[in-house]
Amino acid sequence: MKKCPMCGANVGDHQSECPECGCPIADTSGFSLKSGSGAPRKSGSPMGRTMSTGSGLTDILRDGDDSYDDFNDNSSIGGSIPISLAKTDVGDYSVKRKSNFGKYLFRIILLAAVAYGIYYLITNVFMTDKAKSYNQALDYFVEAINEDDVEKMEIIMPPYLDKTGSQAEAYLENLGILHINSYTVRDLTEFTDSDKDNLQEAIKLETGKTARIKEGYSMTVDFKVTVEGDSSKYINGSSFMISTYMEFINIKDNWYLQINAYENIDYN
Repeated sequence: MKKCPMCGANVGDHQSECPECGCPIADTSGFSLKSGSGAPRKSGSPMGRTMSTGSGLTDILRDGDDSYDDFNDNSSIGGSIPISLAKTDVGDYSVKRKSNFGKYLFRIILLAAVAYGIYYLITNVFMTDKAKSYNQALDYFVEAINEDDVEKMEIIMPPYLDKTGSQAEAYLENLGILHINSYTVRDLTEFTDSDKDNLQEAIKLETGKTARIKEGYSMTVDFKVTVEGDSSKYINGSSFMISTYMEFINIKDNWYLQINAYENIDYN
């Protein structure tokens, strides 16, 4: 005996509708909770999981293709990546790599230039002795003679001369027996523009090199010397005064001794 779900009237097991209100009644006479093997069978999916008849994945699947399309929308989590977006990302990454490579290359070149500049300053400015004035050049001249120092003499030898050591050695050889005790500068005269031009032309003719002279001074220097060594001309241990004409010139901010090869040039 069953009851009508609409009016509650009694309905026979084999009746398909309520005799009172006519509501359709489902036939459950063939429903069994047991399988043929005698073991209880779980209702639901073949995998043993109960599938909900309410909202959820089954509802989405039951709704048809439209609901599935909504679920698989590219904007939702788990959706497939659009091909166009993937291509754009790869292209942007390639451009970024090229851009970064250019930046790194520029930085390497800049660092190399800075390193070379520092090396040049250290080796050509800070570590290289220079005569910053004609007075300092004259001091180097005196020290080179007294110490028989070829390297110090080379500091004030002009750049247009051969600096293999022969010029400085020859200069010191002629003055090797003298020790300069003191000196006095007199008759100091600064070069005029005409003096510098004439001397530059003479240097060009003599050596084939260009000497761009910034400044120059001609002077007479009195040296008080003592003879230290045997000489056919001087007595060992004797002291006397030597007066000599000298010129010092400024080339590239270094003062050099202008040797006597050009002292007879007529500057007038």
